[in-house]
Parts: sequence; C-alpha cells; structure tokens
Amino acid sequence: MKSKKTNAKLTIDTKQNRLSESLKFTTDKWAWFILSAILFTTILIYLKVLKFDLLFTWDDCAYITENNDIKDLKWGNIQSFFTKFYVWNYHPLTMITYALEYKIMGNSASFFHFNNLLIHIANTILVFIFIRKISAQDNTIALITAAFFAVHPMHVESVAWISERKDVLYSFFFLLSLIAYINYIRNQKLKFLIFSGIFFMFSCLSKSASVITPLVMMLIDYYLNRKWDWKIVFEKIPFLIISLIFGIVAIYSQKTALRPETAISFTNHLFVVIDSFVTYILKAFVPIHQSAIYPYPNLNLSLPFSYYLSGIFLGLIISAVWYSRRWGKDIIFGFGFFILTIVLVLQIVSVGNATMADRYTYIPYIGLFFIGGKLYSYISTKTNLVYKNLSLLVFIIGFISFISISSGRISVWKSDLTLFGNVLDQYPDCSIAYFNRAAYYLDSPVTATDSVKRTLNINNAIKDYTRVIDLNKHYRRIYSGRAKAEYLAKDYLAAVKDYNSALSEDPGNVKCYFPRGVSNYMIKDYVAAINDFSKTLQADSTNKEVYLNRALAYYMSKDYTAAVHDLSQYISLNPNAADGYFNRANAEMQLQNYDSSLKDYDKAIILDPSYLEAYQNRSILKFKLQDYTGTILDYDQIIELNPGDSLTVKNRLIIKSFLANLKTR
Repeated sequence: MKSKKTNAKLTIDTKQNRLSESLKFTTDKWAWFILSAILFTTILIYLKVLKFDLLFTWDDCAYITENNDIKDLKWGNIQSFFTKFYVWNYHPLTMITYALEYKIMGNSASFFHFNNLLIHIANTILVFIFIRKISAQDNTIALITAAFFAVHPMHVESVAWISERKDVLYSFFFLLSLIAYINYIRNQKLKFLIFSGIFFMFSCLSKSASVITPLVMMLIDYYLNRKWDWKIVFEKIPFLIISLIFGIVAIYSQKTALRPETAISFTNHLFVVIDSFVTYILKAFVPIHQSAIYPYPNLNLSLPFSYYLSGIFLGLIISAVWYSRRWGKDIIFGFGFFILTIVLVLQIVSVGNATMADRYTYIPYIGLFFIGGKLYSYISTKTNLVYKNLSLLVFIIGFISFISISSGRISVWKSDLTLFGNVLDQYPDCSIAYFNRAAYYLDSPVTATDSVKRTLNINNAIKDYTRVIDLNKHYRRIYSGRAKAEYLAKDYLAAVKDYNSALSEDPGNVKCYFPRGVSNYMIKDYVAAINDFSKTLQADSTNKEVYLNRALAYYMSKDYTAAVHDLSQYISLNPNAADGYFNRANAEMQLQNYDSSLKDYDKAIILDPSYLEAYQNRSILKFKLQDYTGTILDYDQIIELNPGDSLTVKNRLIIKSFLANLKTR
C-alpha cells in the first residue's frame, strides 16, 4: 500500500511539474510576443530616420564622405583602422563596419541609418536576455527594462546619429560579453569565459567605453552571491589587462580634445560633474530639454544655484540607495551598474565643450530601468490589486510618453539645421552650435547648386560666424570660416581682414594663404597676392591653380617674365589647359615675343575651339603682324561665336575695305 501511495504521489508531482513547465512555456511565449511588439514599435518610431541624410558638420562627413580610408576595402586601409585615430577616437571595428557598408551601398545615408537601427533592435533583445538571466527568469523585469531601453528619448542620439555607430556596436558586444559571463557563472564552463573575453575585445575595438566591463563583472559577482576568493580575481586578470591597454589608448586619442584645466576652478568643476550626474538620473524619468550639446555655464560668473542644489539631491539619492540594502541587493546593483558605466563620461577629466551628452546614457540607463522593473515586480506581487493596477498604468503611460517624445526627438536629427537650431532654441549663446550651423550653410549642397539659396546661405553663414565672434573671439577657425563666407560673397576687403585675423592666431594655417591671395588680387593689391601665392607654393609646389593665379598677379603688376615662368609651370602640370596657353600668349605678346605668343593662341584654340577671348587677342596680334587675311578669319570666328559683336563687324568691314583698296592700286 505504501508503495502505491508513493507511486501515486510521484504521478501527481510529475503532472504538476509538467503543468508548471507548460505554464512556464506559455509565459515565455507571451514574453517573446510582447518583446516582438516592443521591437516593432521601436522600428516604427525610428523608421523616419531612414530618410535622413548625413550630418555635414557633426562628424558624419569626417567618418564617411571625407574619409578615404573607408572607400576602398583593402588591407592597407584595414591596417589604418587599427593604427589611426578618427575624430579623437580609436574604434577600428566600427571603422570596418563603415567600410563594409560603403563597399555595399556607397555613402547612402539610409543604409548606415538602417544598420544603426538594426543593431539597436539587437541590443534591445540582448538587454531582455541579460536582465532575464540575472533576475531569476523574471520576464516582467526583463520586459520593462528592454521596453524603456528601446524607446527612451535619451537613446535617440545613439541610434539616429550615424557617427554613434560606435555606441550601439560596443553595446552589442558588451551585452554579449556579460551574457556569456553569466553563463560561465551558472555552468562553470571555461568556454563561456573565453567567449566573454572575445566579445569584450570586440567591444573595446568598437569603443573604449567598454573598458569598464571587468568592474561590471565584479558587480554581477556581488549580485549573484558568488563567494569572494582568489579565483574571481584571477579570472578577471586578462580582462583587466585588456582594459588597461585600451584605456591608455583612449587617453592618448583624446589628448587634443582635453579642456584646459585652468578654464574652471576645482570647486566649480566638481559641481558641474555632480549636476551632470544628477541630470542624467532625472532625465531617465523626465526626458525634457534634450540637446545635442549641453554647453558649460558661463565660467566668468558664479554657477547657478541649481548646481549647488544638485549636490544636496545627490546626497539624498546615495542615502536612499544605501538604505535600500536592508531590502536586498536590487537597487544597489542597478544603481551600481549605472555609476560604473557612466563614470568615465562624467567630465571628471574635461573633454570637449559639453558637460554631458544623451548618448552617454545608452548602456547606463539599463541599471535604472532594472530598478524600475524590480519596483513594479515588487508592487505587483507584494501589494493589493489597486496598487498593482496603478503601477501598471504608470508604466504604460511612461512607455507611451517616451514613444511620443522619442518620435519628436528623432525629427531633430534630420539635418544640421534642425539639430543646431534645436540646440540654439535652448542655449541661445551656444557658440559651437552657431559655428556648426554656419559651416553647414557654407558647405551644404544647396550652397553650391541653387543661386538664390546660395546667396541666402552665405549671408546666414556670415551672421552665424559673427555671432560666434561676439560670444567667443578666440573660437578656433572662426575667422577663417567667416573669411571664406565673405570671399564667396565677393566682399574681398572683409575677407582679407578676417584672413589676417585667422593667420595672426594660427600662422601655420596654410589653407588661408590662397584665398587671401585671391582676395588681395581682387582688391588689386597684387604684391600681397603674389606673397600669399608664394607661401602657398612653399607648402605645395605642385598646386597648378596657385601657379595660374600668381601668374595673373605678376601680369597685372607688369612682371611679364615672371608671369610666363609661372604659366609654363601651370602648363607642365596641366598640359590640356587652354587658359594656360591663352594667358601665356598674352604675357609673351607684352614681351613682344610674337611668334611664341601666336603659337600659344593657336594651341589654346585647338584645345578649345570656342575660346572667344583667344580669337579676339589672336586677331589683335595678327593685325600687329600685318596678317590681315588671318585677322579677318579670326573676326569671322568671333562673329560666329558672338553675333552681337558690332565692333568686330565694323572692324572686319574696315580691314576688308583696306585690302580691297590695296588690290586696286
């Protein structure tokens, strides 16, 4: 009888286990269904980004259109990715993805945007898997974390900006590394630790921010209650070595972007860092007043009171987190994850011109969203139905609100104009935004193709550059930028003045000498023009355009011998340039080298049979040489090319009459 009861109990337990597994399968199935809905929603809100172009002044061109290294996927260029810094960053794997994309689709912005979005979708799935693994297979916590990760407005910058490929790519391998590490903890199989190391290496090769991974691993050890011993330390040694190497490389790559330490006092610097840290936390829940640039406050004035208030707020947050340990490790883990992954970008060592950036929250917010998921899980299981429904409503409203805000935020990244216009709406004195918008006005395709918009863009560029000078007279490249705009506007006197200012601050800026030379030529200061062209040739003796322009300046200053010399150099570098032969013919005619002059006019016309000025000047030379028949033939060509030239018609009649009179004598 006892045996039968036992068998019956085993049968019941087996049925219960099967039922439990069936329920678990159903729960998992619905979890993946909900996750699919989240992913679909994410794709819908980001779909518009596929119509956006590259940003002209915000790194995209530096990485793609102006970067010859990605335009040919050959071994030499791949080596360059591993040996060069790009825009003050070392991320060879990211550069390889750009090169592969360029190989497939050229500089199609849509394809680059699509791949950023694709990686973000993959990251959302990995966030779900990662949180599920550390939270005892709790799908609710994992779904909440993944949902807010997917649609949060602060993450738009990382996805909608092509240059932030490094952010989504390093995050992809970072999450894979952590997932593999958790598998190692669970199964104690060395292969998972090796996989974790490989993914970690790939992550570091995508962006140096991944160097914090070993510390995050230690945080996971703490959260999963691993017994602390030397094995835990030993297994991290390879990771720590890799972190050290890439950390040193990152510091070296960022050297030129470091903000001068004397620009802000230690106390003010500390409160700027604290304010940024607190703002990151606040924007996780209330993502308003977003900006592509968060400029430093006016360092000539006292910091606003809000900066000091942030110190009090930070103290309260830390106290609350510390107090939470009596309920478990969840909040400490989530907040620790946030701190560890954001600490390197808190401007403790000032880099660049901004106090913070939306993109820096891409990985760190996982920790805060995890706390939110844990909070909901606790309320839904430990409190009554009213609180459960209320908390669910709060999360749904938050999710929908974030979708709405993100959709609007994505539109800001449509172009340089919308992006920097948005920055200036919030920070009207942000000089870098004016500078970048001015550069866009100056260099955008519209400037080069549409004459009406070209004029408007050039004028807008001058206005924005002038505003930068009003805000910061010593802003790098500002005078050369405005000078270029003035040069295009044909305000050559103003251009010369600004080029003088640019060169007084940076005498080594060789790029300024040629346009200043042209501007000096246009205001008839030929000696100054010749001097500028000569300095340009000292840097590049093969620049044919400089030889041509210096020759014209020599010609106008009546140094015809020097003009012939430079035009000969120009012709040697550009043998099929009709204008070279034409101008040399003019100079030779002034030197009374008529035979050489005639040969050059002939060559110019052979190269360009419609060269009106060459026919005109050759007709003058032939008349000097008393070749009246040849003169008439040139007149015929001139009239054919320019039928309204009444003077040439008149001169032809005069010469024909003269020849007729000669025949009758």
